Amino acid sequence: MRSSHRLLSIVLIVPLLIVSLTGLILNHTVDFDLSNRHVTNSWIQSRYGMTLEGEPRAFGLNGKTYAGRWDGQLFYRNQIINDSSALIGAVPLRDGTAIVTSEAVHYFGLDGELIESLDSVTLPASPLKRAGRSQDLTLVLENENDTFVSDRNLLEFTEGESSLEVEWSTPVTPKKEDLQTWKIAFSGDGVPMDRVILDLHSGRLFGSIGKWVYDFVVIGVLMLSASGLVLFFRSRRRTV
Repeated sequence: MRSSHRLLSIVLIVPLLIVSLTGLILNHTVDFDLSNRHVTNSWIQSRYGMTLEGEPRAFGLNGKTYAGRWDGQLFYRNQIINDSSALIGAVPLRDGTAIVTSEAVHYFGLDGELIESLDSVTLPASPLKRAGRSQDLTLVLENENDTFVSDRNLLEFTEGESSLEVEWSTPVTPKKEDLQTWKIAFSGDGVPMDRVILDLHSGRLFGSIGKWVYDFVVIGVLMLSASGLVLFFRSRRRTV
C-alpha cells in the first residue's frame, strides 16, 4: 500500500503543480496584464491554427518580392488580400503596385493602402496568365488570347501592339523578412497569454489527450486521498 501510494504521488506531482501554478496565475490575470501579453512560440501558435504551412510562392520584379501566396493566403506587405485565385504577378507601377491573380487585379497606392480591386467587369477575359509593365510603367496583362495594356488609371484595357516591350513579373524567392512580415500579418501579435494559461490549466492546450490526462489526475488525487486516509487510520490503530 505504501509503495503504491508513493508511486502515485510521484506520477501526479507534475500535473498537480501545473494545475496549481496556472490556477494561481489566473487569479492574478489583471495584475499581470496577461490579456495584453502574447505568446509567439511556434508550437503553441500551431495548436491554435496560427501558423502557415507549406511552401510560399512569391512574385516580383528584378528579384524583389512584392506579393506572395502562402497556405492559401494572399499577402501584400503586411496585409492579407481576400482573393483565393492563383497569384500570377506583382507589378510596381508609376503610382502604386498591382497584385494580379488569375481573376482580379488589386491596386495599392505608394502608401500601401488599397485603392481598388478590379474584376471581370473591367479586366480582359479571365483566366489571366501573366502580368507585367510596359516601358512607361503601365500595367500589362496577358490571357490565353492576347496581351492587353491599361491606361494610367487602370480604367480601360486595350490590345497591345506586337512591338510592345514588356517586363514580366516572375516567381521569386521571398526573403526571411518577407516571410516574417507575412507570419505576423496572419497570426497578429500571437496568442494572448491568459488564453494559453487557461487552456494549460484545463488541459485543452494538449487537445483531446489533455482531457484524459486531467481525468487521470483527478481520479489519482481521489485515490491518493483515500489511500492516505486508510494509512492514517491503520497507523493510529497500531499506536493505540
